[in-house]
Amino acid sequence: MSELFSEVYNCYFQVIKSLIETQKYISKQELTYRIQKSGFEESLLTLLPKLTEKGWGFYENNKTMFCSKLSTDFYVPLTNLQKSYLKAILMDDKIALFLDDDELTAINAALGDVTPLYRPEDFYYYDRFADGDDYQNPMYKKHFRMIQNAIERHQYLDIAYESRFGHRVHHYYLPCRLEYSMKNDCFRLLAVNRNVRRSQRVEILNLSRIREITKSSETAAQIPNINQLLRRSYYKEPVRILIKDRRNALERAMLQFANYEKSTRKIDDNTYECLIYYNKKTETELLIEILSFGPMIKVVGNDAFVRLIKERLSRQAKFLNYSEKTKGEQDNINS
Repeated sequence: MSELFSEVYNCYFQVIKSLIETQKYISKQELTYRIQKSGFEESLLTLLPKLTEKGWGFYENNKTMFCSKLSTDFYVPLTNLQKSYLKAILMDDKIALFLDDDELTAINAALGDVTPLYRPEDFYYYDRFADGDDYQNPMYKKHFRMIQNAIERHQYLDIAYESRFGHRVHHYYLPCRLEYSMKNDCFRLLAVNRNVRRSQRVEILNLSRIREITKSSETAAQIPNINQLLRRSYYKEPVRILIKDRRNALERAMLQFANYEKSTRKIDDNTYECLIYYNKKTETELLIEILSFGPMIKVVGNDAFVRLIKERLSRQAKFLNYSEKTKGEQDNINS
């Protein structure tokens, strides 16, 4: 139950639901295509064996075709566990960025006296910065929704932004994508500066540093290929890591690195190779995220990133030795 429930509200559930609703018979080739089209790069590693071999039992193997065991008009009502999970999600401060007050009131009323599966205070984030975004700030919520609306309408925004050095800049941006950083507990805007026409590049703005947004009547005649622009900024060689799938490390890694472009393949029964593409702006954050996995992940390339790993571990070792030495000297003084 826990394995199925962990997938219910994510992309995997939607992919499977779409497959069994639209076709009674399907080939393995079509299954592969549909999963790749609707899922993530690594979705085949998880979904295809579960659907075509001894897994969830949704399909019956009929020689070259797979036959769905479920009717196309099936309906699955929410269980008490699912309602409890939804109630827990509503307690997350970030949910208010996507739903207005009336929507939140209506959903909470529908769930009634359902007990949340967990509460925010049940979690302790040992590897996350404590100065995350203030999601309850009215101005932050206003800016978030203005950006969402502009992304949908392909509309330019006049944005006043304050850098981490305190400098205020003012540009017209075309908002392209919002992304969330688990490590920093913040949202970022990926945008293109209207004034840079010849060599467009993606600029990353922290939402918490946006001081003012003014709507513009100008819309983009052509939407830039944000993925292509990001690829231009990548280093020539990706980070190559080996993931030992113990203690659910593979699933945790795919979630941790979800905002990076990557390619994953299975090497043996317990090991996966993952190539992660990155640039200068994401290098430090990626390094910290990889180190947080400890011995579950081994970095085997590229050489420049391996050097950064060694340098950071060396600095940490020196700091620990210095702290222990200082503590020992203090203990001697106190005694």
